[in-house]
Amino acid sequence: KFSSQADTCSPLVVTEFLLELNQLEYIEDVRAAVLEKLPEIVSAISRSEEKQGEFRSRIEPYVLEHLSNPNLTLKWIAENYLYMNVDYVKKFIKETGYKFSKFLTDLRVQKAKELLADSDAEKIQVIAEAVGCGNNPQYFSQIFKKSTGMTPSAYIKKINGGT
Repeated sequence: KFSSQADTCSPLVVTEFLLELNQLEYIEDVRAAVLEKLPEIVSAISRSEEKQGEFRSRIEPYVLEHLSNPNLTLKWIAENYLYMNVDYVKKFIKETGYKFSKFLTDLRVQKAKELLADSDAEKIQVIAEAVGCGNNPQYFSQIFKKSTGMTPSAYIKKINGGT
């Protein structure tokens, strides 16, 4: 139910959390982890409902469709897709609470997680291209690690039941 309600509670995020819970030995630790995570989930759902504004609802589908474009910027979307002045479209920041670059990076990392969950380490170059990091897997690894705290290879290992 939670995974269908908010961006930050996707099925993949839920899976990651369940993997973390599975590593815990005592029921008290599981209870504490769930109680710690619950406010975050509720808050994410609340934020998601509040922040579905005009620009986000127009921009997000376009970004998701063109995620592989390494040159995707709010300015380009404003001028070539929405046909608006980029200053007017900066309302996006007010609606979402963060900069477009963070929004784009978050979507790219989320898509990368989905692709990595169905992949292996040899395909990291392909995944980097698929999420708009061009032919620069090193940059992809850097933004992935900054966002998740682990490299794409370590993430693959974790998702596949490794430690």
